[in-house]
Order: sequence, then structure tokens, then C-alpha cells
Amino acid sequence: MRKRVFKTFAATLLITSLAASAVFADDDVTSLKNQKSQAESTLDDLKNQLAYVLVQIDELEQQAADLTEEKEEVNQQLAEAEEKLAQQYDDMKLRIKYMYEDQSATISDVFLSSADMSELLNKTNYLQSVYTYDREQLDEMAATAQAVADLKAEVEEKEEALAQTSQELTDKQASLYTTIEEQEASIENYDQLIADATEKAAAAAAARAAASAKKSTTTTTTTTTTTTVTANNNSSVANQIVSMAYSYIGYSYVSGGASPSTGFDCSGLIYYIFNQLGISVSRTSSGQASGGTKISSISEAQPGDIICYPGHVGIYIGNNMMIHAPVPGKKVCTINVYGLGMSITSIRRYW
Repeated sequence: MRKRVFKTFAATLLITSLAASAVFADDDVTSLKNQKSQAESTLDDLKNQLAYVLVQIDELEQQAADLTEEKEEVNQQLAEAEEKLAQQYDDMKLRIKYMYEDQSATISDVFLSSADMSELLNKTNYLQSVYTYDREQLDEMAATAQAVADLKAEVEEKEEALAQTSQELTDKQASLYTTIEEQEASIENYDQLIADATEKAAAAAAARAAASAKKSTTTTTTTTTTTTVTANNNSSVANQIVSMAYSYIGYSYVSGGASPSTGFDCSGLIYYIFNQLGISVSRTSSGQASGGTKISSISEAQPGDIICYPGHVGIYIGNNMMIHAPVPGKKVCTINVYGLGMSITSIRRYW
């Protein structure tokens, strides 16, 4: 009788212990899922911040391009004004030489050669009017040159302010990229922790069921198969786009840059390559993301297509890889289309 009571007590204690373990395991899974959900919410907020920064960078690209054109025009105006001023000055010196440095006559000869005071005054007035004209012309040209120089200084000041803002945004962009990568790694870690806790909970439930002689519950897992469609369009234009993109790997990222001599920003690289091939595209990443023909998914993308993100673009080269100009301090390089830590917003084809 005592043995039977002891066995019953031991079995009850074992079942109670296993039940408690299962509850703790379930609590662990729930807690980890809540923490993962909070981490995912933080990640979404970081990506929204990054998207806003990239839109600002895209706007700065256009401003930088416009400012470059304005600066070139001002420099041309300044050069022309200075050249004209120098010519005006040389002309005046020549006139002064002939009027005041004529070796065949002296100032006294000018006075003595005048028939009367009226003629003398006329000669004097003539010399004064020539001098006044030259002085006014020089003053006007000097004012013009100064105005253009002031305009140049203003443009350079804008350029400096734009560069500072661009640097601040790109620094923030780089910081967000790093933080997003860390957050994604943290979420992946939660996935592993949840999987381990779920496994422990399942093991505890199975042990409890075996101890209480109950049937275990069978969980059916459904597997989803995704079929990837491989693009096979190998047109010569697409090949040229990809070939040129490869040739600029290693060139420096420069905000507002759109040529090999200055460097490239993300949209500037595409703008330059496509224009070299006679393909008209917008100068900005947002404009490039709204033109051409829309491709429905990355599985249908072909080399030469443009992969678009919030405020960023790259040239697809196949196998989920693209060539892009990343951020200041970096160079044109290849990267996985999913390696930026943000979602693809569109895929556009221009060829």
C-alpha cells in the first residue's frame, strides 16, 4: 500500500514538474517573440529614417548638379568681364599716351597754339570729356567685375553649405546602415533563440504527455515552394550598360558627381552611362525610379535594369547583384540587391 502511494505521489510530482517546465518554456517563447516584435518595430523606424535621409540626399544631388552649372556660368561671366576691363584699361592708357606724351609738342605749345581763350577752353574741355568717358567706362567695368566676383563668392558659399549638409546626411546615412545591420543581426539572433525555446517547449510538452499517458499532438508543417523565373534577355544595349558599369568600379563617390572626371553619386553613375549610350534618363534617383518600363519583380529583372530604393539606385548585373555608387568615402562597387538594409521600391527598364 505504501509503495503504491509513493509511486502515485512520485508520478504526480513528475507530471507537475514537467507541466511547470512547459509553462516556463512557453513563457520564454512568448517573451522572446515580444522582444523580437519590438526589435522589428525599431528596425522599421530606422528604415523609415533612412528612407527620409535618402530622399534628402536625392534632392541634394539635383541641387549640387544645378549649382555646378551655375558656377560654370558665373566663372565664364567673370572671365569675360575681366577681359573686357583689361582691354578698356589698355585703350585708355593708349589714348593718354597720345594726348599727354606726344614728344613733338609740349603743354606750352598747346597753350601757345591756341588762337584765343575759347579755343584753349575747347581743347581743355575735349581732353576732360575723353578722360571722364574713360573713367566712367572703367568704373562701370570694375563694378561689373565686382558684381560677378560677388556672385561667384555667393555660389561658392552655397556650394560649401551644400557640401556640409551633404556630408551630415551621408554620415547619418552610414550610421543608419550600421545600426540597421546590427538590428537585423539582433532579430536573426531572436529567431534562433525562439527556435531553441520552441524546441524546449515542445520537448517539455512531449515529456508531459508521455508521463501522463496522453497522446501527443501532431503538428503539420506546410512548405511553400517559390519558383524563380530566370531572365534570358541578352540584348546588346543591356550588355553595353553592364559593361560600362563594370568599367567604373573603383571610381569615388562624389555628391552631385556625374562623370568619370569628377566621380559619381548613385543617380549620376546611371545618368552618365545611359546618356553615353543615347538613353535619356532623369538626373535624380527619384526621377529614374518613375521612368522607363516597370518590371514586376526581381525574378524578372535582367542585366541593365535599374534597381530602385528610397533615394537610391543601382544597375542590375544578374544573380541578385548590382553595381552602385554607395556613400561618400566609398567607391563604385558591386553589392547584393538585398544588402542595403532597405526594400526595393521599383525595377525600371530603359533599353
